[in-house]
Amino acid sequence: MTARINEHGWTPLDGALPETLDADKIYVIPTRAAGQTAEGAKPELYYTDNVRYLPKAARAQGLPLEFSQPEGERHYLQEFSIDPEMWSLGLAMLTIASDWLILAVSLFISQRADNQGWTNEEAHELPLRVYVAETETGRDIELEGSGTDVIEALKVLQAEAKKREQGESRD
Repeated sequence: MTARINEHGWTPLDGALPETLDADKIYVIPTRAAGQTAEGAKPELYYTDNVRYLPKAARAQGLPLEFSQPEGERHYLQEFSIDPEMWSLGLAMLTIASDWLILAVSLFISQRADNQGWTNEEAHELPLRVYVAETETGRDIELEGSGTDVIEALKVLQAEAKKREQGESRD
């Protein structure tokens, strides 16, 4: 299986991105919104339940990963008896060239294995959808495939981004 990469096939939900982004951090963003909101009201955003402990686990390993929504304003799908259709993760960062991106997705897959009682290898072969919002360029990317294929696709995208950045720094 190969990961499907869709640039600009999705857009982060209004209010999902933090107002200011630290260049050295990655943010877990909510990927679902309430069906209806009152006109002019800020939509309620939801995280999938499987990301609930990801930032805490990441910080324990020295990864600068945090929620984009402040504590007390976070809502999870499970609170409303909504099941996600697939394991998914939404991330926002200044640039996809971030050294932390692959580690964050790998940690998510490892947490998935721990939560479900799978081996790490089994978890890497299961379907995964990752949404990446690169705020520096406004580029939004959706990747879907097995965990292994998504990580390989991210490595290719990162290499391309780093090559572009090196080319721009020489100009």
